[in-house]
Amino acid sequence: VMGNGVTTSKTKSENYLGYLIIELIMVSVITFLGVAFVVFYSMGRSDSRRDTRNLEFYFIDNPIYFVLICLLPTAVAILFVLFFRNRNYIIGYSFDDKIEELSLYYRGILNKKVGSLKSPYSNVITKKFKERKILFNQAYSGVRILNSKNDLKLDFVINNFIWEKQPREKMSFLEKLNSINNTHKPNERG
Repeated sequence: VMGNGVTTSKTKSENYLGYLIIELIMVSVITFLGVAFVVFYSMGRSDSRRDTRNLEFYFIDNPIYFVLICLLPTAVAILFVLFFRNRNYIIGYSFDDKIEELSLYYRGILNKKVGSLKSPYSNVITKKFKERKILFNQAYSGVRILNSKNDLKLDFVINNFIWEKQPREKMSFLEKLNSINNTHKPNERG
């Protein structure tokens, strides 16, 4: 699919699901333990102030309550990670200055199938993005390239594993994209 002159990520053929599973495990463990600590500490403190035994009753005698209270935020954290990671990641690009055309190659996190998009420089619409940090997920940031023809959104994430080992290629893409946007200002959004 990708021809000569295309800059590609070294991770383009890797199993991104493995990265997602590792992130889900880390988020789950950290969220579960964090909530457990906060609940245990706040209940213990409340018991000592009020001279009650809620901690013993709810969490030591009936540990299922404690586990359920910790699992709810953990499930929410997992859903947020799955929501934020479900995107089309740009894994290759090519700028053809002769015909002023940008070629992008992308794939999802669960699918190794590579898609492609060609767009004249004048139709390249970009928008910077930075996710909010919710609980313990890593907040991705980068540039989103929009295709007005079919509502396709392609994300060039600058702080994840895809371009991590290729800082020169990452910076080259961002500089060239910025140059295109400065030359074709009427179509730029962001």
